Amino acid sequence: MAIVQISQIKHRHGVQTDLPQLATAELGWSVDTRKLYIGNGTLSEGAPEVGNTEILTEHSNIPNYTVYTQGIAPGTTANLNYGIVDYNKPAVYIQYAVIRDNDARTGWFKLAWNRGNVAAPGAISYDEEYTETANIGMTFGVIPVGTTGGDAYVQITATTTSSPSFSSNIQYTVSTLSF
Repeated sequence: MAIVQISQIKHRHGVQTDLPQLATAELGWSVDTRKLYIGNGTLSEGAPEVGNTEILTEHSNIPNYTVYTQGIAPGTTANLNYGIVDYNKPAVYIQYAVIRDNDARTGWFKLAWNRGNVAAPGAISYDEEYTETANIGMTFGVIPVGTTGGDAYVQITATTTSSPSFSSNIQYTVSTLSF
């Protein structure tokens, strides 16, 4: 009689913030974000950098492809969840559209760090271009949202006026720029 052995392969898993550096080709599952990662390996093994590489799933944020929708209530300010830059992600380029009834505002903005002068007041550049069919009562701006060590985090905000009173959704895509 043949001997049958049943084995189970286990992979690392946990919440995103607790995901460790994975070993070469080791898989790790982030249960809260539903994202899958594989370990790059070491530089001596030929890896271009040490770290974990995300394996694309339906929950991946794919630059220029994933469309985010975020609601903004009348007379309030909301931070765009994916409009953040820090020293490791020095710039974001966001294309957006806001529609209210038959009126729309479409455009883009770029938020970037001056990497040579991260801590200085002028270290942030913000550029925006847009077109509107009518004033839809929304403005965009930049606010600091925190620091970690010497690195600061800056985020895009959207503010709606209370008049005209409307709730709106902004739809946007994000590209991360490195320079």
